[in-house]
Amino acid sequence: MNWDDLKVLLACSRQGSTRTAASALGVSNSTVARRLEVLEAAIEGRLFDRTPDGLLATALCEELLPIAKTVEDTISDGQLRLTGRDSLLAGKLKVSIADFKPVNQLLFQSLNEFSEAYPRIQLDIRSSNDKVDLSRREADFAIRGLKVDQRPPKDIVGVKLGLLAIGLYVHKKLLADARLGKRELTFIDTTEVLPAKLPTSTDLRIKVKHCIDGPIARVDAVARQMGVAALPCCSVTHLTDVVPLPNTKSTPYRYVWLLYHKDLRQNARIRALFKHLLVLEEHWPAEWTGSRAETLPANVCKVPDTPHRGHVL
Repeated sequence: MNWDDLKVLLACSRQGSTRTAASALGVSNSTVARRLEVLEAAIEGRLFDRTPDGLLATALCEELLPIAKTVEDTISDGQLRLTGRDSLLAGKLKVSIADFKPVNQLLFQSLNEFSEAYPRIQLDIRSSNDKVDLSRREADFAIRGLKVDQRPPKDIVGVKLGLLAIGLYVHKKLLADARLGKRELTFIDTTEVLPAKLPTSTDLRIKVKHCIDGPIARVDAVARQMGVAALPCCSVTHLTDVVPLPNTKSTPYRYVWLLYHKDLRQNARIRALFKHLLVLEEHWPAEWTGSRAETLPANVCKVPDTPHRGHVL
């Protein structure tokens, strides 16, 4: 039994299937299945029952999991302490970013400049909206959007990079057709938790026709005139035909944070990347904070004076 086998055990327990465990570990599904077989042979017992709903830990597995977690914590702590003392501007730097194209376009421009400035640092970048545990060294550095009232854990060093606002948007042609009675203006709902200050379909008295999760998917839907939807302001700045819904205002949605574990404060690579990315704070696009909704020309879409109540046409 070795640490690689225990990593597979922990991943299968946390993820619930060999496929998702393989994805989390960055290996193939066959590798995970093979390591499980090796581990089960070594302890002469079954670790998981295979069910239609995924892997179910056996009693033997439940006994082994605390041991595996202790080994993981010990190794992670040692890695953090050793990495935290690393003074070399060379080597690998694991960076986790959210899977969100508008922000990533800005980030990669800066990351490319960082790579050119520090050619001996290898960036290992993973783009995913899954949670990342910096304490377990799943990443050395993370760039994530947190709710406006949310702060990082106490063992994580975090600095706000910029604000992302969210607002209600609609295609100009759909809005114009609806005002003329040619088409009905409907609402695209979502199961995602949105800021309380953002008007709902009930507030606007607009019928809900669709439900679409994922901001980028809703951007595509609005761009194709499927209805009104809540969209991050940064995701529509390039779409000249998509405009804020009249008599509504954008509202703060998330802050983008630079994050790393406190034990890595003296790591030269971390300090260099942090200092480089922090410059983006000074160049954060104003329209991402919601200013575009406030500067929309009045003649684009004229509506009644009472905001958020009654029909918007």
